[in-house]
Amino acid sequence: MKLRDALDQVGQLNDESVIFAERPWALEAEADVGVLDADLRPPASLTSRGLEYFLEVSIAKEVLSVLAARGSTVDERRALLMYYAERDAYPSWVYGF
Repeated sequence: MKLRDALDQVGQLNDESVIFAERPWALEAEADVGVLDADLRPPASLTSRGLEYFLEVSIAKEVLSVLAARGSTVDERRALLMYYAERDAYPSWVYGF
């Protein structure tokens, strides 16, 4: 799966899940969804493929909620999640709606 596919599926994913992706993070990067173990470590099956923690699904849903009131395009949702995952902050354009 590509990172773009994982981002597009956030609404259907379990809140306990985590998105993992290879660096550099880009929409075409390889990605997968998994669950952290009891010690909050990523599954070896994903790290062995070079995938790293990208964003927890529950956080991704919370981040996307800022766009819910006005609606948004797929590209805006992807851009917001990419920005947030890299900076742990919202981009200024989110507040300009």
